[in-house]
Amino acid sequence: MRKDSLQPSIIKELLMGFCLGTANIIPGVSGGTFLLIFNIYERVFSILNQINKDNILYFLGCIFNLVFRSGKIQSSHAIIEFLRKNDFIFLFKLMTGAVVAIIFLSSVMKYLIVHHFSVTYALFFGLILISIVIPVKMLREKNLYVLFFIILGAFCTIYVIYAVNPYEKVKKKSEIYEAQYVKNHNFEKEKQGVKTIVSTGKYTLNEYGYALVCGAVAVSAMILPGISGSLVLILMGEYFEVISAISGLKTLNWENLVFLACFIIGIIVGGLLFAKFVNAVLEKYYNATMSFLMGLMVGSLYALWPFKKSIIMAQQYIKKEGVICVVQNMRNYTNINEIPQMGSQVYFALVSFIIGCIIMFFFVGREFNK
Repeated sequence: MRKDSLQPSIIKELLMGFCLGTANIIPGVSGGTFLLIFNIYERVFSILNQINKDNILYFLGCIFNLVFRSGKIQSSHAIIEFLRKNDFIFLFKLMTGAVVAIIFLSSVMKYLIVHHFSVTYALFFGLILISIVIPVKMLREKNLYVLFFIILGAFCTIYVIYAVNPYEKVKKKSEIYEAQYVKNHNFEKEKQGVKTIVSTGKYTLNEYGYALVCGAVAVSAMILPGISGSLVLILMGEYFEVISAISGLKTLNWENLVFLACFIIGIIVGGLLFAKFVNAVLEKYYNATMSFLMGLMVGSLYALWPFKKSIIMAQQYIKKEGVICVVQNMRNYTNINEIPQMGSQVYFALVSFIIGCIIMFFFVGREFNK
């Protein structure tokens, strides 16, 4: 009887985790919003507060006893009881479902951004536009004081957008690969008309460090209702890099693994430090913080405008499956918005935008009509 009752609970919690993972990989859909929809927001925060020095040392002690001392059965029971008492088993099930969703959807998101940029960003634009309603409704007071922080947040977002030009990042990386390609020119081999060389150095040390910072900042946003961690990654110019690394896990490339390890370390550090800091600030300066977050979302609409100026690189050097390849006439998007000419691309983008609005209307309605 108990096994029958536990089975639906496990499936339900894994599915909730899958939804959280889906929310965190799609810009505009907030993981914090889903925590509220599932009525587990306070429960998850309570679990995170249990991750402290005393519990970490106790858990490591149990692991040490299990590995190096006798009485392994008692040690196993102690570990299980510790995880159950602090609700870490529930958190583990949520995280398992979320990781499955992120790995499964990362390749899809990468494909959509590369091959259907305008349509994909139009969907994101619709999701964000409607999700602004969430922090608006969560404001306790609406006055000019609030307006100041909204403008400040929007200004900060637009400043970051101008500072992080995705085309410049692509161009710089291509130049690094080109230098490696030329340096090893004498060792090149012809393979089916494409020149390739074995190489290393997909990421620089700065990029590994930046991935760590982005992980810490993004996880702090993920826990807040209405703010999307993926949106933060877009604003920091790291979204495509992260989903590319995740989708590249199937090749077990060590550089992707190291990059994601840095990102995950940032998530852990941010989850333990920055998230508590953000939560403390939210408690003390609730209206100002929510207004600032709203401003970030308003400003992000500029970054998510579906029609960007694109530049075609006659020769772009990329790294694929451990080798450097020369790709001809590669289209890369800048951070400069354009007014599109009417055509099929605009119509498809408009339909995608409407779909994004409808999806977010559903979730906003669920959250505030409970």
